[in-house]
Amino acid sequence: WWVEASTWRRLTLLGQSLGSMVLAWEALCSFRPDVFIDSMGYAFSFPLFRLVGGCRIGCYVHYPTISTDMLARVQSRSLGVCNDSLVARSAFLSMGKLVYYKLFAWLYGLVGSFAEVVMVNSSWTCGHIKAIWKMPTRTTIVYPPCDTRMLSSLPLERTKCEAESGQLVLSLAQFRPEKDHSLQLRSLA
Repeated sequence: WWVEASTWRRLTLLGQSLGSMVLAWEALCSFRPDVFIDSMGYAFSFPLFRLVGGCRIGCYVHYPTISTDMLARVQSRSLGVCNDSLVARSAFLSMGKLVYYKLFAWLYGLVGSFAEVVMVNSSWTCGHIKAIWKMPTRTTIVYPPCDTRMLSSLPLERTKCEAESGQLVLSLAQFRPEKDHSLQLRSLA
């Protein structure tokens, strides 16, 4: 409940992050590990595990809680997953959200700095984590294991028949709103 987006109708990022601290406290009350490794994106739990639990901290970041893309979208007042039309149309609401996002990004960087080892799953995530957490020497890309044998066996050149049949697109991505799969389909229609 504490980390569900539906619990926090406003200030969702902050609410979920504070909720992760409640979960961290509950976990520390049950068991104090020597090493804490986060793979859920609960960076706000790091100070508790370090300062209260005395733990060493590592993390594997799949997707940053806030990204420089999110900050840029709000600053430019562009519509998107993290910036609805009501906010994008209003200079006042956009300014308020930008202040919130910048403050949150600063806090995210602060709590992220408690990690001794930071692993990320892609160059995209690496760029955002390095920009916000500002720990380039502690940040390493560890690509997720992915069996690509079937893909590597596909020919690089298309046959004449395939070329005449139209466009062929292979799109690999998670189903997340910001991936905008419908835009991919519309652009090829």
